[in-house]
Amino acid sequence: MAGRTFRGHIAVMSTTLLFLLNLAVTIGGIASLVLLFVIEHSPSRTGWLLVLVGVFTLASGVIGLCSSTRRGCFTLQLILLAFSVIGLIAAALSIFFKSSQVLSTMNPQINYSTALKLLKLDSAILFITFCVQVAVLVLGVCVNCCDLNDYYQDLEMTNQGRGNLARAQAEAERQAARRESSKANQLAEQMKQKYGKWTGEQGV
Repeated sequence: MAGRTFRGHIAVMSTTLLFLLNLAVTIGGIASLVLLFVIEHSPSRTGWLLVLVGVFTLASGVIGLCSSTRRGCFTLQLILLAFSVIGLIAAALSIFFKSSQVLSTMNPQINYSTALKLLKLDSAILFITFCVQVAVLVLGVCVNCCDLNDYYQDLEMTNQGRGNLARAQAEAERQAARRESSKANQLAEQMKQKYGKWTGEQGV
């Protein structure tokens, strides 16, 4: 029981941590999209690629929030998370190492120096969100694998409990049958002694 309770506490803590990480991913996705639309109100081709990364990240975070409380959405989250992770690291590294070239392919609505600073800030947000997404991936796989193991363990325990209950019921029925048989034998013996003695006296 103690081990089971400890595992229960670990599961609750893991689920809570997963919820917080997905919340951070959602906030990161929103922040990235806001920065992009501040830099350019009408996204260019490069801008739309970054918007796509932000949308995948935001969707992954929202689905993650749902799957951390309901279960059953993990497969969809895993697909979105894979696209998000690839896009995040590619976008973050591209902006970090070639921020000027990336900005030159965009149509910033603000002055160049401010747009460059915001783009570098977006790169930092994307990289932090990528790290959080990797943590979500690892922890999410662990939690879902543990849930699957717990499901089969509970199923096995339930089957064992049903088997023990069936054996207990069968044993109770056998004991009841033996008691009934013993009572019947005792009654027959008493009747035999009583009426057998009376019959003997009548014959004399």
